[in-house]
Amino acid sequence: MIMRAKQDGKVVVFELEGHLEFESTVKFQEACEDLLTKQPDTRLVFNFQKLKFVGSSGINHFITTMKELLSMKPTPKMIHVSTEFDKIFNAYRTAKYPFPVYEDLNKALIAFETPTETEAPKAKKKKKVSEPPTL
Repeated sequence: MIMRAKQDGKVVVFELEGHLEFESTVKFQEACEDLLTKQPDTRLVFNFQKLKFVGSSGINHFITTMKELLSMKPTPKMIHVSTEFDKIFNAYRTAKYPFPVYEDLNKALIAFETPTETEAPKAKKKKKVSEPPTL
């Protein structure tokens, strides 16, 4: 995976390109942590337009890294997400980890200025099963 970072003020757009592999996700995590240590108020946008999903070799570490980043405020945004990655994010999407996906950079930038209560579809609540009364 190739990462290119473009900074404009407080916004850093990471353009991700190539194949998702374990080694590249480790470098991705380190680059994000380094940036956020130096500039903690940075607003992150991840552009998935040129990133290819190849297999499971790096996806677990990638999802773990994304979850750590999603714990930050403001929540990082993702743009140009392929169907494959969208399916993966849907599998891991919760209120705590919203995986906010936007069509393009402009919509992601607007979302930083107008945050919603939760940036992902609300997780369905499981119905509580009542226990039968004890006799």
